[in-house]
Amino acid sequence: MRNRMPGLLGGIAVSAAVALVAAPAAFAAQDITVTNPNDDGAVAASADGVVLADADTGTEVNCSSSAADGTIPSGAHTAPAAIGDLSVGFDSCTGPLGSVSVTPNAQPYQLHIGSFDSATGVSTGWVGEVNVSISTVTCSFDAVGNAPGEYDNATGQLTVTPDVALPDGVAPLEATNTSGCLGLVNDGDALTFEAVYDITDPDTPITIG
Repeated sequence: MRNRMPGLLGGIAVSAAVALVAAPAAFAAQDITVTNPNDDGAVAASADGVVLADADTGTEVNCSSSAADGTIPSGAHTAPAAIGDLSVGFDSCTGPLGSVSVTPNAQPYQLHIGSFDSATGVSTGWVGEVNVSISTVTCSFDAVGNAPGEYDNATGQLTVTPDVALPDGVAPLEATNTSGCLGLVNDGDALTFEAVYDITDPDTPITIG
């Protein structure tokens, strides 16, 4: 798969800033079992309408699509736990300064499950630590940290959203090494990532419980 993520800076109003002030979660130890219908643990997913935003300045990027693949093997874990890994790429992203080149560093990224709710079939957790180099025209910076999200057994969807609180000690996404961004992005700015990934492989959903 592509080892790039074109994009980071473009149009739509930011609504993620409020979500970042949610109190950090404290996950208790919990036994979980991951079941992947693929014997080799392979997984692939795709998303439309991806948004990566600077919650402090309102700067956004909109990407038309994203793809991810990796390995989430069947097995037993005591959450919080890393249950697999994913490599991610983004396409057709736009921003206020035009097209943006985004290069993921040190992929794949680990998929962590913090807790599972048996009443809803939804797991919460995070992807990371993410480390991505981003550049457009004169502006460049790195996005470093962890992206929170949740997985729904019923739909087979992995939703990356700042509405899920990260646990204590897990660093959120942040802008670093900023250069020439004219205030659009600054060192230390909080970054958010939003996307809904449909699991396309395996054909039947991976379950966590």
